[in-house]
Amino acid sequence: MKTISIRLEDSIYEELGAMLDEMGQTKQTFYETFTRTALRERSIPFIIKAPLPATHKNNKMAAFLRLEESRKNNSEIIDCDREREEAMDEKYGIID
Repeated sequence: MKTISIRLEDSIYEELGAMLDEMGQTKQTFYETFTRTALRERSIPFIIKAPLPATHKNNKMAAFLRLEESRKNNSEIIDCDREREEAMDEKYGIID
């Protein structure tokens, strides 16, 4: 059996301990469960993301504002499926 050492900020260590106490778990079982899950699934058992660039957020807002302007200016029926598809294409790129 191997021993590992992990450095955590004091506040994070205390918060983790309090949360695990509420769950009836120890830090030992937490780390073992995390490790076993990662090995079994061959992946980290939660999603790791990078923050979106500010321009991406601006593009989403711009798409929303265009839709809102279109809704206000048009008395005709709007093709919501087409508008949604265009917004999704702008957000995620065109997927074939």
